[in-house]
Amino acid sequence: MHMARARVIKKQDRCFVELPKEFLSTDEIELFPLRDGYYLLSQPLPGERAPKPGTPGREGPSPGEIAVLHKLQSIKFGERTPENVAGLLDDGEKESLRRLEERGWVNVFKGSKYRNGVYNIADEVYPMLKGHETGRKAQDAEQKPKPAATPAVATPSYSLLRSQGYLIIKDQKDAKALSEMLKSDMKEGSVIGIKGFDGAFYVVTRDYLLRASKAVLGALKEEADVQTIAESCSLDADGVRAVLHQLAESGEVIEKRRDRYAAV
Repeated sequence: MHMARARVIKKQDRCFVELPKEFLSTDEIELFPLRDGYYLLSQPLPGERAPKPGTPGREGPSPGEIAVLHKLQSIKFGERTPENVAGLLDDGEKESLRRLEERGWVNVFKGSKYRNGVYNIADEVYPMLKGHETGRKAQDAEQKPKPAATPAVATPSYSLLRSQGYLIIKDQKDAKALSEMLKSDMKEGSVIGIKGFDGAFYVVTRDYLLRASKAVLGALKEEADVQTIAESCSLDADGVRAVLHQLAESGEVIEKRRDRYAAV
């Protein structure tokens, strides 16, 4: 396998790419956006199209791919390393995972906290999975399911929120994009988010708030800082910080000074 450069032809404010000769036998190609500035281009797979999620008339994930997505969801985000996941999948599931990666619905996310990489499910996939679950329940009740909306931006934020239960966002654009994705969740109360006086957005799932707030309030026998509370509860400091902002909003605690709280 070797890298090849293709000539870009610009004409009437449009761009055309000169393709290798093997594309002469096909009338269309498939283009997968991987991330900003990076695309995967290929001939259509035999008997299969690589759909864009949420596009009418295009197929979504196959049953096998949906099963793999649910299996990935069941694994903690920090434990979804390629090595760990490979040990949990059979050959058929590995093939489904490969197709999901080709479609851009699953990718290996790397960062300072995840140097070896972890499998990340693109945010655009979650509404489809949710729609699949809704459709299955509706089918059982002999009701027609409603199509799920497709979010406009795909980042690891949604995955992190679902896996760890909390999120602190300091960038206004990221916060706005995530709030659009979570609009229905916030409306039904499964996700709660507020803007702090420091300008950051503190988002928690209802389940995480219920679990962590009990521990946090139990640790606040006297005024304490976030790190002390976190160590006492054996919780992540950012998770405690996010919960304390929710508790301060509801009047159960008061922030005496920056990052230092007391029960009311």
